Amino acid sequence: MRMHWIVAALTVGVVGEAHAQQATTRDPFEPFNRAMFSFNEVVDRYALEPIAKGYRAITPDEFREGVGNVLHNLRAPVTFANDVLQAEPKRAGATFARFGINTTLGVAGIFDVASTFGLQKHSEDFGQTLGVWGVPSGPYLVLPILGPSTIRDSSGALVDIALNPINYAEFDGADTFRATRTTLSVLNGRAAAIDAIQSMRDTSIDPYVSIRTTYVILRESAIRNGQTNVQDLPEFEEIPPEAGTDPGVQSLSETPPAEPAAPPPVATPAPPTTP
Repeated sequence: MRMHWIVAALTVGVVGEAHAQQATTRDPFEPFNRAMFSFNEVVDRYALEPIAKGYRAITPDEFREGVGNVLHNLRAPVTFANDVLQAEPKRAGATFARFGINTTLGVAGIFDVASTFGLQKHSEDFGQTLGVWGVPSGPYLVLPILGPSTIRDSSGALVDIALNPINYAEFDGADTFRATRTTLSVLNGRAAAIDAIQSMRDTSIDPYVSIRTTYVILRESAIRNGQTNVQDLPEFEEIPPEAGTDPGVQSLSETPPAEPAAPPPVATPAPPTTP
């Protein structure tokens, strides 16, 4: 599954933006998408989640962080190529420098040494590149196993496969290496999302709509390199019509009743004066 987007969608979420986006998201394949969503949920509940819980139980946080760093470092060629295609020379230079520093000083990418030099990590893909140059996202799409996407993003993913030399490089143990990379990517991502996904299942009125809405917002933010404000996006549950269920959230569809006007003061007659 596209765990890096699912984790992001579950851990960040602006109430107004989410509801406005919900109304404009193109989802003509919703019956198919909901069927795929349900299928993915079954696969996750009975296969991915139990394995991920076991993986998290037997591995320390530092190990999983190191695995995440390595996987991100291995994807640097894809990010670099898309930085270049997006005409972002500074970001391309940062990606190139990060790869060199973390591959050497960071011991094959286990440690994110580059961040200590002010080179912050970022990811790019060809779906984002198409969006940068004005290609519309097209309808929302839920892919079997892979999860949320759009027509543009799923097409871009095929280009990303070609952009990553690891996918076709020939060396001893290449097939085993690629299989291990894919397995660890799924396990590490799913383990990171265990609590967030469970919270979503427990609290969301319609998880399908929640994931669809927030995925689209996050992708638009990624295309703009984070310029869209996603720091205040809502939690994943649907905002209930009763604003009182959460003291910090007010339903957008309702305007609170105006406070009743205070009655005008009653004039007190002055006491009579004595002659």
